[in-house]
Amino acid sequence: MKQKTKDIIFNICYILVLLIAFLGVLLPKNLQNLDEIWNFNFARNIANGLLPYNDFNMLQTPLLPFILGGVLKICGTELFVVRIISAILGVAIIYMAYIILKKLGLNTKWSIFSSLMVFFFIKDNFNIDYNYVILLITLILIYLELRNRNTSVKYNIIIGILAGTTILFKQSIGIVISVFTCLYILINNRDKETLKKVGYRIIGALIPVLILIIYLLASNSLGNFGDYCILGIKTFSNDVSYMKLLDDMNITALISILAPITIIYFLITGIKNKSKKENLILGIFGLAQFIMVYPIADEIHFQIAALPTVIGMLYLICKKIQEIKPIKVSIFIEHFMNVITISMVFMVVLFFTNELLYYYTNSEKSILTNFSGIPISEGLQDRIIEVDNFILEQDKPVYILDSEAAVYMIPLNRYNKDYDMFLKGNLGSEGEEGQIDKIKNMENAYILIKNENLSLNWQTPKDVINYVRNNLKKVDTVSFFDVFEL
Repeated sequence: MKQKTKDIIFNICYILVLLIAFLGVLLPKNLQNLDEIWNFNFARNIANGLLPYNDFNMLQTPLLPFILGGVLKICGTELFVVRIISAILGVAIIYMAYIILKKLGLNTKWSIFSSLMVFFFIKDNFNIDYNYVILLITLILIYLELRNRNTSVKYNIIIGILAGTTILFKQSIGIVISVFTCLYILINNRDKETLKKVGYRIIGALIPVLILIIYLLASNSLGNFGDYCILGIKTFSNDVSYMKLLDDMNITALISILAPITIIYFLITGIKNKSKKENLILGIFGLAQFIMVYPIADEIHFQIAALPTVIGMLYLICKKIQEIKPIKVSIFIEHFMNVITISMVFMVVLFFTNELLYYYTNSEKSILTNFSGIPISEGLQDRIIEVDNFILEQDKPVYILDSEAAVYMIPLNRYNKDYDMFLKGNLGSEGEEGQIDKIKNMENAYILIKNENLSLNWQTPKDVINYVRNNLKKVDTVSFFDVFEL
């Protein structure tokens, strides 16, 4: 059998291992992650014919909801479908980490070991999210830049298009990645040929932006896009300090200290030594991705932001071990790593296969529309049914002013713009005052807000909640929601 065929078979086997692992992580998860629910709801809305910004509020650019919405249109608007897509996305991220490490010079066993370390780093918080898609594109850019010595026009335009595509998933970090991708090659060279490459990359990056503008104009949503995605950002007042990552002495705290140092190391060595092109690439793209940690430096955002740098850290450590000179020590390490890597792969397959078996045989699953097949606690399912029955019994509109509103509206196949993603920064340029004015002008409706003894999501627009509680009449209670009448 030719070596190329063996490599293809080996890569397919590793991809299947990763697929088992991500399915074992994602499918047994209880319905509780709001980011997953919100992203699913965006896609469901598009599958149902609604337009972003015009018909539902969204803070980011719309490519991920359109991709997911297209799949849901074909396969059915079920969260289960999105979890399968999430698993494929996760596999792609870890496989890209694997081939980047191989391209950097690690052998197969060290690359597998390191990429599995990356899997364990992100698995607990992983779900479908535009930030993870941008991460995947960043890793693809790193790999292409490491691999390709081609300076052709076609190559640089493709790199620009790929970088510009990140803007269609999230405009802020997408612009950062696009700028870094287009301009970083000027650091060590500023000759005429390099300037041409930069120009081709800029042209490529502008192509996705032009497509977005054409779509917004054709759908008559440019104004609403500007209101939610540009002007509305000024109303986003929430942030999480980077120092919060150090509150618990765990692996995240350690990496939060080492990651900036590693980025600086890659940048300095890559700039000072032109032969270390790989260090400059890892430093530049690591920095571009790391900016994602601002303004919310919680564990989830940090893991996504730091992942390219974590790959770089693993590369530095494993390369040093792999290059140990004493023959006896080197042979021992290689044999030891063979055992460790094979055992690690075997344990991953065994553990996550068992998780999948538990999911199919034992876990309590939802019977709710659009959530069927998703594990759910009995208490949450009963609460959703109770609230939904109340909504169905009413002869006038019912709005839930809470971050969890989508959980109740999705099984009803309904969407209430601004209320089903009721978060600061997601309400347009007029923010909370605009929502209060809307409520003042409402007639003949019910508004549900959580009982005042319960805690609210940290991004909840509390001024609106307080206005309802202080100015409207409470007429009923359903589950843990107080019902107010207009």
